[in-house]
Amino acid sequence: MKLPALRFEAEAFSIRGERIMGRQAAGEAFLRAIVPLAGENPLVGYGPSGNVAKAFGESIQAISPNVRTGWIPASRPDLLAGLGGIHFPDPGIADHARTRLRYGPAAWSVTGVTHTISSQAAMRFIADLPLAPLMPWDAVICTSKAVKTAVETTLAQQEEYLAWRFQGGLAPARPALPVIPLGVHCKDFEFPPERRPDSRARLQVADDEVAFLFLGRLSFHAKAHPHPMYVALEQVARETGKRIALIQCGWFANDFIGNAFKQGASDFAPSVRHVWLDGREAEQRADAWSAADVFISLVDNIQETFGLTPLEAMAAGKPVLVTDWDGYRETVPHDVAGLRIPTFMAPAPVGEAYANGYATGAIDYDRYIGLAAQHISLDMRALVDAVRSLVNQPQLRERLGAGGRHTARTEFDWGVVIARYGELWKQLGEMRQAALHKGGDAFRRISADRRDPFDFFAHYPTHLMGPQTRVKLRTASRDWRRMASHPLFRFAAEHLGPEDRIDALCATLGESHWQSVATVAEKLGQPIPVILGLLSTLAKWGIAELDASTR
Repeated sequence: MKLPALRFEAEAFSIRGERIMGRQAAGEAFLRAIVPLAGENPLVGYGPSGNVAKAFGESIQAISPNVRTGWIPASRPDLLAGLGGIHFPDPGIADHARTRLRYGPAAWSVTGVTHTISSQAAMRFIADLPLAPLMPWDAVICTSKAVKTAVETTLAQQEEYLAWRFQGGLAPARPALPVIPLGVHCKDFEFPPERRPDSRARLQVADDEVAFLFLGRLSFHAKAHPHPMYVALEQVARETGKRIALIQCGWFANDFIGNAFKQGASDFAPSVRHVWLDGREAEQRADAWSAADVFISLVDNIQETFGLTPLEAMAAGKPVLVTDWDGYRETVPHDVAGLRIPTFMAPAPVGEAYANGYATGAIDYDRYIGLAAQHISLDMRALVDAVRSLVNQPQLRERLGAGGRHTARTEFDWGVVIARYGELWKQLGEMRQAALHKGGDAFRRISADRRDPFDFFAHYPTHLMGPQTRVKLRTASRDWRRMASHPLFRFAAEHLGPEDRIDALCATLGESHWQSVATVAEKLGQPIPVILGLLSTLAKWGIAELDASTR
């Protein structure tokens, strides 16, 4: 399989750190899935700096020491044509399409993937797509049908705006919007049976306790408000007399949020025994999965789009209790792998003030999504009924757990999911090749927002250098190396190219007095633009002298 280059930023592919987000977990898992596909070919990264290139190599080697790596610096995007594509860890592909335009719109394919789409940055990424030179052989991979619907709605509104703004214009070509879910490495969640009693002992979960587990970021304003979970577990504990433990394994953004969670647990679920674990620690996550009887995630926030933890729960063989919300609706088959609880949300224009406040900076992103979540609720009667059933019926827990494990292995294991990526890249490549064959790559244009500055500002100087510009060395200023190493100039010296070429230029200029740029270029056998670039810098340094006259 011919793999695209990977736009690499270490932060997007690492779960090491204090603030682990879903997109980072997804990025790390994706990297583990794609590495085996490289085979004997190098897996190639793309990015702006040598430090990132080193991090890319180290990341791949940590996964598989036998896989070779390559690197394409951002200064050489033309090299992407040899691979046929580049894949971004987010939907922000429009900007790169503008870079590609210099080499032709079919020079290579560009793909990206959605995560949360509620932030301004993500919304701008999507709204920018119709404005960029994206083509049908490019793609924004939507992780769920729910996300695809939101993306299509955004694109339709933006295209409607453009039709009004540029009346009579045709709607631009859209990139493909395939739905490919995120995946899970199922083997990571296969814990030996003997670990369960050990984990429960470590967490002091008794044999007769039914342990519910919430695993993920602990945030009432940005993930899942815990109040319904606390209330439902408390009600069932009181009604049935059964012992219920709630394991909350995650991390708090700050002490205020942590204290709010713990006070809420005490106030709204006093009959439930609460266990708090640090979800950033691998061993504590493993204990949580091993000890739990039921996974619960009542997400009620617009920033959630897919949800990885239900997949992990299914891979671990745990029955899943989730809200009927966004991607959860598509990944958790009801009464097969778990139970989904109906949700309610206020209609527009209830959120208009929040949207305006966020757009103008009157409120920040956290407050925006937190306020929106205050208008989202769930069916409490259905939730209590579901909790009661799962507490009272071990056989139901066993059936749903088995169904979830089968679903995870057959539909969401990364081995299955990454094959869909491969098929997509293959199809996009075939479309692109067909366009090249038909001459569909003829339009090559530098994007208006990234023109050569000496084209953009050509009207600024008194004289614009050209082939007829005359040049000579200044007699007392031939030591270009001394100037190149001076603190005033050395920041730019690395961009001049080979030293022997500059030496040859200075030697040629020393042959006589005034010469035209064209003459110098001919003597050196170099393109005129190369010589113009060198001479203009030498003139800046006082090494060369220029004359606009042609006498």
